[in-house]
Amino acid sequence: MEIKTGKWGRSPYRLFWYAILFLAAAVFLAGFWFLYRDGREKSVQILGTSCVPGQELEADMVRIRPYEVESCVWYAGEEEVSREGRLHSYTTREEDEERFIRLELTLKDGSVYRDYRYCSVLPVLYLESAAPYEEVEAERETAVHAWLGGTGYTPDKLYEGEAWIHVRGNSTATLDKRPFKLQLEEKTGLLGMRESRHWALLANAIDASLLRNQAASLISESLGAEQVMDSRQITLIYNGEYYGVYQLYEQIRVEDGRIDIYDWEQTARDAAERIVDSFEIEGEDRYERRREADRLLELLETELAEDLSWLDTGSFVSEGLKEWNEREGTAYPVSFNINDYVDLEELPEATGGVLLEMDFWEEERSLRTNYHQPFYFAAPSAGETYAGLYQYIKAELQAMEYAIHDTDFTYHSDTVYYETVDEGWCNYGDNFAREDVSYRPSEFLDDRFDGRHYSELIDLDSLAANFLLCEFSMNWDAMKNSVFLYKDLEGPYSIDLAWDYDCAWGNSMFGLNTWYPEEWQTNSAYYANETYYQTVQWNRFLIRDPYFLVRVWEKYWQIREPFLENLACDGGILDQYAENMRPAAQANDERWGGCRGTYEGETFEEGVERLKEFMRLRLEWMDEQFASVETLRASLGGYVVSDQIWVEQIDTGAQEGRTRVEIRSDAPEGRSVSLQVNGLWFYEAGLSDGKAEFWIEDQALRADGGINTVQARLLDEGGDYLLNPRGTVEGEYANAVSAYACFTKEF
Repeated sequence: MEIKTGKWGRSPYRLFWYAILFLAAAVFLAGFWFLYRDGREKSVQILGTSCVPGQELEADMVRIRPYEVESCVWYAGEEEVSREGRLHSYTTREEDEERFIRLELTLKDGSVYRDYRYCSVLPVLYLESAAPYEEVEAERETAVHAWLGGTGYTPDKLYEGEAWIHVRGNSTATLDKRPFKLQLEEKTGLLGMRESRHWALLANAIDASLLRNQAASLISESLGAEQVMDSRQITLIYNGEYYGVYQLYEQIRVEDGRIDIYDWEQTARDAAERIVDSFEIEGEDRYERRREADRLLELLETELAEDLSWLDTGSFVSEGLKEWNEREGTAYPVSFNINDYVDLEELPEATGGVLLEMDFWEEERSLRTNYHQPFYFAAPSAGETYAGLYQYIKAELQAMEYAIHDTDFTYHSDTVYYETVDEGWCNYGDNFAREDVSYRPSEFLDDRFDGRHYSELIDLDSLAANFLLCEFSMNWDAMKNSVFLYKDLEGPYSIDLAWDYDCAWGNSMFGLNTWYPEEWQTNSAYYANETYYQTVQWNRFLIRDPYFLVRVWEKYWQIREPFLENLACDGGILDQYAENMRPAAQANDERWGGCRGTYEGETFEEGVERLKEFMRLRLEWMDEQFASVETLRASLGGYVVSDQIWVEQIDTGAQEGRTRVEIRSDAPEGRSVSLQVNGLWFYEAGLSDGKAEFWIEDQALRADGGINTVQARLLDEGGDYLLNPRGTVEGEYANAVSAYACFTKEF
């Protein structure tokens, strides 16, 4: 019989040829693998990315032959748990939880090779560095090799590679358990969080519960914050030593997936890339040229981002390239017309794209308002060097501050505002009263913001959420440090980023007692004794606005039962977090002897119970204050009602599309009344027989079924607000003779 050969793929022997090709490929790959292994030093490795109780740990030998093995020993902690004369695996036990599992392989020639894992209920971050843990500094980066392992995560949610760390934080940076900033070599979505190179490792050294920052993020999310930084509890192993439970946090940072606003530093990166692309880089091979280009790019990116004045001037001189040319003998240009690389005319107007932080630790970089609120540019980090951006943001912040201090909470360019001259001093012997503060009229005037209510300059929902979180937590740092504002090129600021809450819910450090579950944080003189600007912080003036109080009251009851109750109750959200991390937290206690906070030595179990107790007491007290809008107003005491004027009647059905509001006053005939509706809408009517009548269009009312607020103010003979001495503080706030009322309307 004739057999047709044809193409080999159609031959009856095609399976044979497939087998030959497969074997050839296998031999090639095996050869490549052995060459690769032979190129490495001898070692033994524990395989896998995790280590949890009940898991079989397998080992692998590199360039070691089985007949060379004398013994293979596994240790759990200091206990020898398995020994054989060959390489073998080990299955971890329940009692191995929160212990090191070490593998020791001894060869017949006496050589010893070791590897280890840490068995934890939490993911484990291993950092290896030439620098000891205690020698990592805040001022410069320390190179580390980072490896993050965890059960149940795909490889793209873990990490192994180069990284850099430095100490972060202020007062907590001085403690033995140190907080770090972690920068990865490549963007990674660690443990399912959003991709980035930049992360924070919070030590939570003063928080025995380890859960206060976690609670703040959860509450912020429930309040509807647009930006919430995600986090995971992990165990940190540094140079083979156990350093306890850390909180791996997404860093507050302007980039896609984090604070997603216009990024001026990206403009610097774009300019640097185009400048380097224009260079004629010499080198023996492509790799060498690419390596030099990368180094030049890094140099120029850093220089351009550290001084943004070229965005104003259009010119840039690189001192770094001057040094490079002298050192390397190159002749790269050092002076640049930026318009040759970036069309500055096409860039957006410098009206935003900023992340600001309130923090008294940054005095040298501070952008201080006239009431000494100390903000600085977190992004762009050199925002103060870009004059156009700096001047606009400073003016907008000032207009917003004056709107919050204004009688009708609106910035008016023809109003005389004040600025602080002398911050005075805190009289600790007289209930922390602030003495000898002085003010003077300010020369600030900016028509760009004339007539803007504060809610048009800063998002009202975020203000209400921030107020509630400040109050529920009784955070020592609230409206003082770690307070973030951000805004895009257009639209209002937001203040809903929750960060740094370890000094909250009755906890503090260095002997401060903050166990005050039955007081208001906002108007507490004790809480404001550390800095002057806390005595004039924004919340203290917002509570004088009934419309703001209404929005706060609504938001409180929106989350009170469905979330806050479940947060602190037995078996609730905090207990669930505590249960999941309990073994790791107990090991952390053993390592550090409890927390270093106010209750020094307090254990995790004690800390969780104290945290829950404070929350329960706080909720009981706040429920009483939030019984109604009026009880809230009276309790806070910011807004003072006058008996010279009152809201007589509100008729939502008086006329289709309009609501009738009747105001009464015993003021003399000829006087007029101003009516402010939901902050933004103003009406004026004269008094006749002690009565003023207003017709409010539905467009001024809240269509979502929310509570509407009308505030009536009596005008003097000149048409200005008639001032009420009660509630007025010269230089800070002028209270009007006024009254308010609330109502709802379905339409």
